[in-house]
Amino acid sequence: MNHEEDIDARLARLSAATQGITPSAGFNSRVMQRIGEEPATTLVALRAPAWRFLPVGMLAAALALFWAFSVDSEVNEAMAVSDDTELSW
Repeated sequence: MNHEEDIDARLARLSAATQGITPSAGFNSRVMQRIGEEPATTLVALRAPAWRFLPVGMLAAALALFWAFSVDSEVNEAMAVSDDTELSW
């Protein structure tokens, strides 16, 4: 018996064992009610947990701006120093 035959046998046993299982009374109406209670969009659902990370994001953005400004200043200083040199032929 190979692996595929083993899986087929297991699935056949599972199908036979669960053939009589049906949803309980009112299952469809409960599911539809829960779907109606869900937020309209995923953006709305994601907005609430995102508020916790807002301060961290703002701090990261401020640090990134500070770093970019300092690197830009260093580049400007390096360019100013290199402009003072004269080329000799």
